[in-house]
Amino acid sequence: MDLEQLLNNFCIFLSANKGLSLKTVQSYESDLKAFCHHFKTKQLNDVNLFEYANVLKKLYKPASLNRKMSSIRAFLKFISKDNHLNLDLNNIKNVKTCIKFEQLIDFESLKILFTDTRNGLILLFFYATGLRVSELINLKISDIYFDAGLIRVNGKGSKMRLLPISYDVLDKVKNYITNTRSVYLNHYSKDCLFISKRGKPFTRAAIWKIIKLESKAKGFNLHPHSLRHLYATHLLENGANVKTIQELLGHTSITTTQRYTFVSDEALNKAFKESDYYRE
Repeated sequence: MDLEQLLNNFCIFLSANKGLSLKTVQSYESDLKAFCHHFKTKQLNDVNLFEYANVLKKLYKPASLNRKMSSIRAFLKFISKDNHLNLDLNNIKNVKTCIKFEQLIDFESLKILFTDTRNGLILLFFYATGLRVSELINLKISDIYFDAGLIRVNGKGSKMRLLPISYDVLDKVKNYITNTRSVYLNHYSKDCLFISKRGKPFTRAAIWKIIKLESKAKGFNLHPHSLRHLYATHLLENGANVKTIQELLGHTSITTTQRYTFVSDEALNKAFKESDYYRE
């Protein structure tokens, strides 16, 4: 059994059939290369699989370990049918993780971050929409419906969703497009909303650096996901139900949405029980 060829087939399947992004497919591939190399000279059976999982548990922290375990399970499910494998996937189940909540920051305290600059607008945009970094750097001007107060977002797995955004934020976006973006504009810019001073679309690393430096200058220690967490938490605190927040964040699971809030289990459970989702 040529695992390396099967891995190549799996990556094609993830991209073509599942619609996963190039970066996500590359993450799967990175996790699975070591697995394929390990079993190049070993028989792929329950005993060896159990031993391999135990080796991983000693090497990685729970979050990284669970990602690798998930990648391996998905790969084995993909190859099992055609290769007549009958493996016990419980040997590579995830381990429990402790969710580390960051400090909750109220909106009034956050306002100091939202300056009338391009970087200030980037921070505000994250907080006002709850976008992922990949979603923000790929956002185009043509994805913004200024009159309707909506933005079109292409999320994970090429899933499109429409998000409401306040007209106050959109007014700042219009001002940025007219007075700042127009200065940076060149043939690299295309239709991207946020561009660097060289007129190029931002990389993920550049956005992380902006958030880190801008927040540190104001006494915070934030990253893009911090603002996504706060977006979800403040929505919940202001009466939004869990199913709505789940859809706004683009999550497939409410369990994932729960990890994006700082509120107590009691508050979340109360909101969950009051949601339409609970009554379905």
